[in-house]
This record gives sequence, C-alpha cells and structure tokens, in this order.
Amino acid sequence: MNKLPWQLMSGLLALLLFYYASVQIPLAGLLVTVMLPLPILLTIDRTGYAGGLLVAAVAVAVVFYQRLVTGLELEILPLVQMILLALALAALASQSRPPELVIGGAGFLGMLFQMGVFAFQAQQQGLSPLAHLEQTITAAWSSLAEVLDKEQAWEKDLAALGLKPAEMVSLAARLSPALLLMNNSLVAWINYLLCRSLGTQSRWRQPQVPLPCWEAPGWLVFIFIGAGFLLLFPWQVLQITALNVLLVCLLVYFFQGLAIIAFNFQRFRVPRFLRASIYLLLILIKPAMLVVTIMGLVDLWLDFRRLHQPPSEA
Repeated sequence: MNKLPWQLMSGLLALLLFYYASVQIPLAGLLVTVMLPLPILLTIDRTGYAGGLLVAAVAVAVVFYQRLVTGLELEILPLVQMILLALALAALASQSRPPELVIGGAGFLGMLFQMGVFAFQAQQQGLSPLAHLEQTITAAWSSLAEVLDKEQAWEKDLAALGLKPAEMVSLAARLSPALLLMNNSLVAWINYLLCRSLGTQSRWRQPQVPLPCWEAPGWLVFIFIGAGFLLLFPWQVLQITALNVLLVCLLVYFFQGLAIIAFNFQRFRVPRFLRASIYLLLILIKPAMLVVTIMGLVDLWLDFRRLHQPPSEA
C-alpha cells in the first residue's frame, strides 16, 4: 500500500491543527505556534521537499479560503512565516553545514521576512518602520497583560526602577533585529532537535560534530567584548548596535550552555522525559536561562566537557 497520500494528509492535518490551536488558545497557543514548522519538516523528511511544499501550499489555501468565505479574522502571515522557516531549515539541514549555520541561517531568513512585513505594513499606514514597531509592541503588551497581568504589576516594577513603559517599548523596537533573530533561532533550534528525534533523518546530513559536543567559535568572544566596549561611547547609534550584537552573542552562548547540559545528560544517562522537562524549565525560567548562558560563556576557559584534553595513552 502506498503510504505517500497518508503521509501528506497527516502532515496537512497536523499543520492545520497546530495553526488553529495557536489561534484559538490564548496562552498555550504561543507554545503551539513554536511547533508549526514541525509537521512540514516531518513531511519533508518522509516524502521529500516537494511533499512539504504541497502541504504548505494547501494549508495556506485552506486558511485563506476560510477567511474569505466565513469572514473569520485568521492571521495568515504567522503561518506563512513558520512555513518559510521550516522550508529554510530543511534546505540547510540537507547540506553538509554546521548546526550553527543551519539554525542561525533559518533564524536569519525568518527575521528578514518579519522585518520586510513590518516595513511593508508601515509603508501602507504612512508610518516609519520604527513607529509601526512601537505600535505593534504596545498592542502586544496590552493584550498579553490582559491575560497574564491584570493588575499591571510589570508597569509598577518598571516605575520602581525609574523606567517608563514608553521607554521600554522604544528600546524593544530598536532592539527588534536581535530580538527577532533570537526568537526565530530558538524556534528553529527546537524544531531542528524535534525533527532529528522524530524523523527518519534520511534527508538530513549528520553534523560533523555531535550536538552535545558543539561549541561556539572562539573568535566570538572578541566580538562580545568589543560590543561591550561600544556601550561606553555616548552615541546612541553605537549603543543600540552594541546591544543588538550582545543579545545575539548571548543567544549563541545560551546554545553552548544547553550543549553542555545535553553532554552531561548523555554522560549520566538521564531519561528522555526528564531531559525534556528540564529543557522546558530552562527556557521558561529566566534566571535559569541566565545561568545556562553564563555557563556557555565561561566554557571557553573552564572547558566543562573536557573537549580540549588530549587523549590518554590507553
């Protein structure tokens, strides 16, 4: 029996299910959105790149038709963004490229798409891209505060620190290149790992270095230090550029910290369910993310995995 139609149909149903869940569920939908590239990646893994393109095209057509006929306010752009991210990730993973180029390249393409959408929408509204970004961030914060923070405790915390919400929104808009790159790279990283665990890996090239042994390039620390020095200059353009560079560097070291944790999970044979739970907590808990990032940064000197030790005579 030919499995191809069933594989295509299951991929389409999974993609549409994830999409409608991300739209309908207020809070958990944010987590489901992260999983949108996975059905396309698994379809490509089992049927080929043409199968993934077919599933993506049909899914967009179904959502567009439902929006056109029923009048439901369904956002197509987030679906298109995740589809493009999945296609870029699959294309890069099928070649002999290091994991940082696969994940970072897919995240960079996703960032370019989002920035292009923001620029087009700003032009349509007669606004500058920065002003449109500030409006978008303010609206997102307001809608999120209604669900998570009805007492507006975050505004009180900012006031206690002498900061105003408008200032934070303006700063977030100026840091949007780094923030969008970080967000897309995290989504690409999660789906990259899930596809390697759930897929057949027949169309994915194995990385030359196992993921638990991965480490950031040594020269990255000089960029990190140089960006820190740029913060000392009184020019705002240099400071904003330095902050964007620092955020991207911190994300890379966060990935290195996760690789250290994965290395020790394999070393001590931690069960998979416990590993997944710990990874989820590390991403959700902000102090834990900071600890992991610092671990990845200082690994250059402490070498937690002893990767640079010469082999013994035995």
